[in-house]
Amino acid sequence: MKSYISDNSLRAQGKAWQIRILLNQWQKHSGPACKVKDLIASRQQLNPKVSGRE
Repeated sequence: MKSYISDNSLRAQGKAWQIRILLNQWQKHSGPACKVKDLIASRQQLNPKVSGRE
């Protein structure tokens, strides 16, 4: 299971059940009303070295 977060997108790679678990974890962390752009911003704050990657 891999997930990549860039400045304007996120990508999850894995089996369907793994992606469902990952999305559920992200939803629990950010809340059910969180938009994708807010999720990306919050994940970049947790791991700032990802935001500079191309």
